Amino acid sequence: MTQNTLITGRLIARGAVIVILLIVGWLLLREQTREAFEGRSAGSIQAPPEHDWKRIDNPRGDGWKTEALASEISQQLDRLRAVIAGEGGTGSLSSIAASSFACGDLRPGNLATAYEAPSLVVRRKNTGAGRPEVPPVHRGIAGLEKALEDFTGPWSGSRNVRASFKVYGIEERDGLVETTQYLAILSRSEAGLLEAHSTWTARWKKDGPAAALLTSLEVSALEQTRSRRQGPLFSDRTGAVLGANPSFRRQLQLGLNHWLNRSQDNRFFALLGTPGLALGDVNGDGLDDLYVCQEGGLPNLLFLRNPDGTATDSSAASGANWLESSRAALLVDLDNDGRQDLAVTVLGAVVLAAGDGTGRFELRSCLPTGNDTMSLSAADPDLDGDLDLYVCSHKADDLSQDAGVVSIGATEGFVYHDANNAAANILFRNDISASGKWTFTDITAQSGLDVNNRRFSFAAAWEDYDNDGDPDLYVANDFGRNNLYRNESDGKGGLRFVDVAAGEGAEDSASGMSVSWSDYDRDGLMDIYISNMFSAAGARVTSQELFKPRASGLVRRRLQRFARGNTLLRGGDDGFEDASLIANVNMGRWAWGSGFVDINGDGWDDLVVANGYITTEDTGDL
Repeated sequence: MTQNTLITGRLIARGAVIVILLIVGWLLLREQTREAFEGRSAGSIQAPPEHDWKRIDNPRGDGWKTEALASEISQQLDRLRAVIAGEGGTGSLSSIAASSFACGDLRPGNLATAYEAPSLVVRRKNTGAGRPEVPPVHRGIAGLEKALEDFTGPWSGSRNVRASFKVYGIEERDGLVETTQYLAILSRSEAGLLEAHSTWTARWKKDGPAAALLTSLEVSALEQTRSRRQGPLFSDRTGAVLGANPSFRRQLQLGLNHWLNRSQDNRFFALLGTPGLALGDVNGDGLDDLYVCQEGGLPNLLFLRNPDGTATDSSAASGANWLESSRAALLVDLDNDGRQDLAVTVLGAVVLAAGDGTGRFELRSCLPTGNDTMSLSAADPDLDGDLDLYVCSHKADDLSQDAGVVSIGATEGFVYHDANNAAANILFRNDISASGKWTFTDITAQSGLDVNNRRFSFAAAWEDYDNDGDPDLYVANDFGRNNLYRNESDGKGGLRFVDVAAGEGAEDSASGMSVSWSDYDRDGLMDIYISNMFSAAGARVTSQELFKPRASGLVRRRLQRFARGNTLLRGGDDGFEDASLIANVNMGRWAWGSGFVDINGDGWDDLVVANGYITTEDTGDL
C-alpha cells in the first residue's frame, strides 16, 4: 500500500468519524434546544420541522442570555431605525421606550469642524474614552420624540435615507441591560449628501417576557459629513472606460458566481475570488495600462489606455493572456532595461515575462511556489540595483490539494489566533545575468525570512521604517501574528532579516488582509495600516464570561482582537503604538484591502478601505 493510499485512507476514516460526531452532536443539540425552548422533557416534545434553524439557533437555550437579549434589542433598534429613516411615524415609540426614558441631545450642539473644503464639510464630536456626562434634557416618550425630531432635522424631507444599527457591546447588571452600538445614516437631498456616524450607549429595562424598553440614551461620538454636491465624490466609470470591449461584457460583468458554476475545475476557487490587478505603462505612451488576473479557465486581460480615457483590450496581442488561475500581478522593470516586465502568481508558480515596450510580453521563467499563492511585492533589499520578488502564500499544499476540505479549521493542529501550519512565503533574489538569462534564486531560509513563516499570509509591503537605508518588510497574516522583518544586512552583500514584530509593538493578530505604509502624521517616522475584520457579533460574544471560560486571559484578548477591526500603528522612536481607536480608523467593516493616498491633494495622506462580504438572508446563525 502506497503512502498516498494510506493518507487517503486516514482522511476517509477521519472524515467518517467527523460526520458521525456531527450527526450525534446535532441530535443532542436538537434535543437540548427543544427542551430549553419549550420547557418540557425530551420525551414529550415533537420533532421540529425539517431545517427549522430558528428553533436550533436558540442562544438562551444554550445559556447565552446576553445574545438572546441582543437579538431582542436589535429588533427594538430596528423599529427605532425606521423612525430615524422616516419610514414610520413616532407612534411606535411607546413600544420602544419606557415612560421613565431620559436623554440629552442626540445631536450635540458643539460639533467642531474637523475638515472643510468647497465640496465637503466634516463636523465631529468625540468625547474619547469614558462615558460622557450629559444632563438629560428630554424625558418620557414625548422627550424621545423631540430628541429624534432634532436629531433627524438635517435630513428630514430627504429621499433615500438609509440607517442601520450595529450592537457591538452588551452587559446586564442590576436589572438593566446596557448596549453600545454604531448608528450609520446616509441621506440625499437637494442640498447634497449627508452622512452621519454615531456611537450610542443605550440602557434598557427588561421585565419578564415583555420586550426590553429603552430607559436612556447617551452619545459618545458623532461625525457628520456633508457634501455640497448632488452626486457622490466618486463615480463608477468602469463601463465608460472598459465597456466597449467584448471581454468586459462577456467575462468581467458576469461575475464570479457565473464562472464558478461553469468551471471544469473549481478546487482552487476562493470563496469570493481573489484575482488581482496591476497598473503600469507597458507601451511607453505615458499612460498607465491595466492588467487583470482571472480565475482558471478565463484569460488574463491587458487593457491599453487611450488618450480619450477609454481602454482597449490587447490581451491576445500581449502574449500574456494566460488561462491558469492567477492571483496577483506586478508590472515592474526586472531586467533594468527601462521597460515594464510582468510577474504573475498562478497556482504553484510565479510566471515571469519580459516586456518589449510596445505592450507585448515574452515568457522568460516560471518559479515554483506553493499552490495557494496570494500576493506579490517587489523591492531591492540587498541594494544590488535590481528588484527581488516576495511571494505570499496561504494554505499549505496538503490542504489546498484536497478538494474535499473546505475549512481552514479542518487542518490538524490549527490554532486560529496563532497559526503556524500554513504555506511558506518565498523571497526570490533577482539574478538576471548581463547576457539576459533570467534566473531567480530562493533565498528565504538563508536571509532569515523563514522564521515565523507559516502564518497564512495575505499581503506584504516593503518600507525603510528604521531609516537605515535598506527596505524592511511587513507581512499581514490572515491567521497567526503578523511579521515585521527588519533588514539587518551588513552592506557587504549578505542579506539578513530578523522578525522584530513583538519587540517593536507591531505584532497585530487579527485576520490581516492588506498592509500599507505612510508617514501619515509627517513626523519623519513611517506608520502602518492593516486591514482586518470588524464584527459586531464577535465583539459582543468574545467579551462575555461564557466565551472560552477556561482559556487564559492572553488567548481571550487575542480572540477579542479579531473582532475589533483595522489597525493603525503609529511609528515612534521606541517602536510602534496602536493608534487605531484614537484616530477612529478601526471600523473598516470586513476590510479586504486598504491604502494610504492623498485623495484631495492637500499633502496629507488619507485612507481608502475596500470592504464587503457575501450578503444573504439573515439566518440568525453567528
